[in-house]
Amino acid sequence: MGYAITADDDGVEAALRRIAREEADGALKQVRAEGDLGPRVHEMRKTVKKLRGLLRLVRPVFADAAAENAVLRDAGRGLSALRDAAVQLSTAERLSASLPDDRREALLAPFRAAATHHDARAEAEMLPPFADAMMSLLGRAERWRLRREDWRALEPGLAATWTGARRAMKHARRNTDPEALHEWRKRVKDHWYQARLLRPIWPEMMDPHIKAADQLGELLGQVNDLAVFRERLESAGLGHALLSEAQDLATVRHAELMAEIVPLGRRLLAGRAEALTDRWGMWWRLRRAD
Repeated sequence: MGYAITADDDGVEAALRRIAREEADGALKQVRAEGDLGPRVHEMRKTVKKLRGLLRLVRPVFADAAAENAVLRDAGRGLSALRDAAVQLSTAERLSASLPDDRREALLAPFRAAATHHDARAEAEMLPPFADAMMSLLGRAERWRLRREDWRALEPGLAATWTGARRAMKHARRNTDPEALHEWRKRVKDHWYQARLLRPIWPEMMDPHIKAADQLGELLGQVNDLAVFRERLESAGLGHALLSEAQDLATVRHAELMAEIVPLGRRLLAGRAEALTDRWGMWWRLRRAD
């Protein structure tokens, strides 16, 4: 039935278990599939994030949420080296598009080498532990229990995530260091996943909200990619002139991204949590009544 709590689910607890099963099964299929490893790892990491977003939605009423989140965090971390290398290469390719061919190739060389190195070793070292984590989660998910049901199971987690996203935005606007922006991105992504889970309460109204949250999360993700790229530049062995040019390109792109991020974030995250949960809670109850 997909990544959403639907009217066909026999309650929130049943939806929690079903979604966890479907996501873990999908991740295991990616592990066992053949072909290019990069897109498969990307899908596996998306599964981890979706499952963690699901857990955060019910965390206040789910006693095992912290333990399960720790398992998922560790499983995702095992895949990070491969994905990070691929993201750094993609970032370098975008930033260097306007450079002459010789300088572009010189800039891309160390990032291509890093991505190739991780591709060669990833399957043997990273995929089996990830598969074990998904298999064990499948067994435990059948015993997951929530302390509440219906909207009372969803409202506290939704409110906590929204409040966390607003606080992270305020902090990031005062202090635009990479850590603050990365924290804001994580909280926005959490809310995006939760909005997707609740989309069936009124799809026509939820879709624009989901789209805006997705856009904000992606823009903040590009800012985070730039921060990682800048760190990698320092050890890439580039000549002084090319290093300076690459840093300038990253600085310009960062400013462009922030010019989009700040107004979008202010609009999306306008209003306190009570306003959001009251509105969405009413839609939830009306959908159930209908």
